[in-house]
Amino acid sequence: MIALKPAESSRRPRADQPMIARSAHNPIITAAHLPFAGQCCFNSGAVRVGKEIVMVLNCWDAEWIPHFLIARSKDGIHFDIGTKTIATPPNEYPYIGHGDGIFDTRITTLDGFHYITYNVSSALGGRIRLIRTADFESFDDLGFITSIDHRNCVIFPQKFNGLYARLERPNGEGSTGGDIYLSYSPDLIYWGKTQLLLQKSTRYWESEKIGPGAPPVRTDAGWLVLYHGCRKHMNGIMYNAGAMLLDLEDPSKVIGKMRACLMWPEEEYEFRGNVPQVVFPTAAVAGNHADELFVYYGAADSSICLATVSISALVERCLADGPCLPGQP
Repeated sequence: MIALKPAESSRRPRADQPMIARSAHNPIITAAHLPFAGQCCFNSGAVRVGKEIVMVLNCWDAEWIPHFLIARSKDGIHFDIGTKTIATPPNEYPYIGHGDGIFDTRITTLDGFHYITYNVSSALGGRIRLIRTADFESFDDLGFITSIDHRNCVIFPQKFNGLYARLERPNGEGSTGGDIYLSYSPDLIYWGKTQLLLQKSTRYWESEKIGPGAPPVRTDAGWLVLYHGCRKHMNGIMYNAGAMLLDLEDPSKVIGKMRACLMWPEEEYEFRGNVPQVVFPTAAVAGNHADELFVYYGAADSSICLATVSISALVERCLADGPCLPGQP
């Protein structure tokens, strides 16, 4: 059983924030856990495989070279981290020598495979690349699946009318970008039928930009989607986490959405790091019982953390708040 505690804070308790609990073991993975001298680990996808949780750990070594390592856990907290790097940045223009390299892994289990999406940085903007594995031992690189300047991508774990579906966030700048889109594909490689799903600025906490976080989770009421939303302030940008519910048969329909953010930086490890003031959800995994969800998130681009939430309570909150679309109170 995972030991959990509510977020500790000297602030006055809020009636709208009882549903999520940070692990008492946070941060659960730091640079000190890496099999080499490292700078950080952050924003890593995870999936449940049998009795294990498997994570594709996004980390940088002491020379700021990126690595994707396979980490495995029996309890969701303590991970055994492998030493083999499963992906490297392309050694060609416009990717060669560009700072961020590869980062932000997400994992979707589909058709007997685990599909890993991640961002490849370049001087022209990021692109999303796709890896496929059946066992997290051998991997097939399926290449790029977006054009230049895409930042986030998560794949649904089922097809819709014979087509794969994904949520994505073309990067953009300022008022010209930062929204979540929905796209479809016949083969996971070629994507189209792209449409706007959710605009930023439905609330102040997501006024700067939004992006898909964890791959969608199927519930009886709809597809539960955790995403990040940012607000800009005089000392930078704060990354928060939100939740919405999409129609089971037609994921282009937002049927519920929390007005308040689900999580925001409150703990020291979320405020202090390579990128301060960040909670960045990247995985939502079945927990210890049917109504529990393990939420893995990056904290301040420096460590991996865990929180848990009741699925039914989160779905109920999304439905109670309604679609919460622009122009609605």
